[in-house]
Amino acid sequence: MNDIHVNALAIARRLPTKEWLAPRVDPVTGGWLYVRRDRLVAIIVSAGESAEAMLGESSDHSLWLHASIARRDRMPDYDDLVLLHHAAFGDAWAYQCFAPPAAHINIHPRALHLWGRVDGEPAMPNFGALGTI
Repeated sequence: MNDIHVNALAIARRLPTKEWLAPRVDPVTGGWLYVRRDRLVAIIVSAGESAEAMLGESSDHSLWLHASIARRDRMPDYDDLVLLHHAAFGDAWAYQCFAPPAAHINIHPRALHLWGRVDGEPAMPNFGALGTI
């Protein structure tokens, strides 16, 4: 489902314009799809509530962005994640999560993901609040 909470044009403006094609809706996920002109890199950004909220298991109905970056030839690296974070979240908080092996879902073998609230607010404890982690 293509969600109104994803500002597709703002994301497109934060990507190097000459390197990326115009965004379009991804037919598999319904999110916004951005493909680099050389077709080696793709980004998908979508929004929605957490699964817990949708199942009625949580009273927190915050909207979340999910952004992924995939490469044809190799696993994305740190610079790719920086690009993804900047494009999808701007200056807001985003997180990379590691699920236990039993809960891991792998749709693409060379993709990394970031999640963050649509409102940009942090959703984790501030581990550095006292000056150290």
